[in-house]
Amino acid sequence: MNEELARNLNNAILRCNNRYVEENCGEFSRMYPFTNENISGYIDFFPLKDHSLLTVGSSGDQVINAINKDCSDITLLDINPYTRYYYFLKAASIISLDIDSFRLFLRFMDYPKVFRDNYKVFNKQLFNKVANELKLLDNDSYTFWNELFSLFEPLKIREELFCKDEEKDQCLNMFNSYLNSANYNALKDKLKYIKPKFITGDIFLTEIKQKYDNIWLSSIGPFLRNFDKIKEMTDKMYSLLNDNGLLLISYLYETNKDTKYEPEFAPIYDLEKVYAILSEYHPELITFLGVNFNRSWSPSAMEDSILLCRRK
Repeated sequence: MNEELARNLNNAILRCNNRYVEENCGEFSRMYPFTNENISGYIDFFPLKDHSLLTVGSSGDQVINAINKDCSDITLLDINPYTRYYYFLKAASIISLDIDSFRLFLRFMDYPKVFRDNYKVFNKQLFNKVANELKLLDNDSYTFWNELFSLFEPLKIREELFCKDEEKDQCLNMFNSYLNSANYNALKDKLKYIKPKFITGDIFLTEIKQKYDNIWLSSIGPFLRNFDKIKEMTDKMYSLLNDNGLLLISYLYETNKDTKYEPEFAPIYDLEKVYAILSEYHPELITFLGVNFNRSWSPSAMEDSILLCRRK
């Protein structure tokens, strides 16, 4: 077992035992089981086939949706060291299981019905069906999950390594085109042969040498507490774009061009100021059906947006 895997596995075991772990495995770095963005709402704005992509997103859904659109040169950057292992677990599950078993294995909150959680999540019998394919895809990921499943009850792993932010099936099906049955089945072969690259680190501190046609920064923006950090992040990521490359600066929830900024909002939502500090990049807003489309009383809250710029 290599040193990185041994360290990550040891920290995961400590965490599942409710013991102190290193800072980079802290509360902020729990993985998302599935995306909480409407990826289908923005994905077609980006040329992905025969183009490269750098993305963040610990759920792996950004990667899987990009592969579904025939993107094969993908790098996943995330501060959570378990992201790689979860991506390969999810990919092996798609390859090995039918779509209903996939949901049973990985869905938890509000599944199979709203207000009823799935206590068969991470079912060990289903893991045994996934294990051989997982070993073929990435042996480190197999070792990581196989060891955890041998030591802990499945629900314990889910509670300690994953956050509780999980959308309902109606939302997830809309957000993720790969959850369409035809796409899901077509993905099985693609996931066997397309191998993403992984970078574990802080977006501000990690040196990235490759340049990309597309970069997705997901919802990092709302976690940045001042405009200097927004500018610093955009400057760095813009420098990594190829000519005519597209940068998704931030996913913005419940926001369109007419949304009024309120003092309690994160700075990234103050579009007037953000446009000013990023004026050299000519940012634009792309709006589409929002995450909260099925549970909001306010029509203005039914739209989400992405803040986007292109390298000229």
